[in-house]
Amino acid sequence: MVATEPCPVCGSVDAHPVVSRRGFSYVRCHRCQAAYVAPAPSAEEVANIYQDPSYFAGNTEIGYGDYVAMHKVLAPHFRRRLWILGRWLPERGWLLDVGCADGFFLELARADGWEVAGVEISEPMAEETARQLGVPIVTSIEKLPEDAVYDAVTLWEVVEHFREPVAELRRLVRRLRPGGALMLSTPNVGHWQAMNAPDAWNMFCPPAHLVLFTDVSLKVALEKAGYSGIRIWKVSPLPPLPKWLEKSTAPLARRLADGSARPWMLARALWLAVRLLGWAWQRLTRPQEDIFATLEAMAWRPG
Repeated sequence: MVATEPCPVCGSVDAHPVVSRRGFSYVRCHRCQAAYVAPAPSAEEVANIYQDPSYFAGNTEIGYGDYVAMHKVLAPHFRRRLWILGRWLPERGWLLDVGCADGFFLELARADGWEVAGVEISEPMAEETARQLGVPIVTSIEKLPEDAVYDAVTLWEVVEHFREPVAELRRLVRRLRPGGALMLSTPNVGHWQAMNAPDAWNMFCPPAHLVLFTDVSLKVALEKAGYSGIRIWKVSPLPPLPKWLEKSTAPLARRLADGSARPWMLARALWLAVRLLGWAWQRLTRPQEDIFATLEAMAWRPG
């Protein structure tokens, strides 16, 4: 146990080292099990990451090789999330997507009947997305119109980028109308690989990912930020594989992750079969381990 700077989720100073990468170190909070970079980089250092165009096209270490190519990877997740959101908010209304990148989710949401707006910290990306879609895009939550409130706020793989996630989530609850919903996704730092083989878990990627959540710590963050009716579930099973199968399918996994696999449908079907085989093997050999790579959550502004 080590004393470190306070956990950005629960405030505890009891944590233990997890892994170090690119000159940054992650520790895991003993109280809420969140993992976070300590010491945290400055706000200016974090903001500068996203101003480089290579973050969305070329920076495979902490960004994306080609974000546009990943649309085919993201599409089924985005459509499923829109379906869930629509079940709870069937009348649609105004939706704010935080971390909207090139606006792919905004396009799908608009086609589903939502009025849309976005927040994107990358100034060149925000400008281009606003021009292409003809919708309002600002570069920070603070720059939203003072009187703007939304029926839904979404954050897809964004909350882990915040230096102070509770404070940012609190700013967003104020942007929801009473009874409005926030929906998010984030990597699950309770995943077996993050727990048992952190050197191999690619979601430890500082200084982009600053705070990583378990289902417990995500609930703590949402409660502290003022949300109610919190629901958290796990998706994207990535079970451990026998070593020979992990090694032989690693190139396929990389090509699917960056959208470069060809032919796409055949590659995806093959990987689903590999996952099912891995799931069966895990149930036999390591049934206690959490195999889900992603957390999703819905929460509501009281009212």
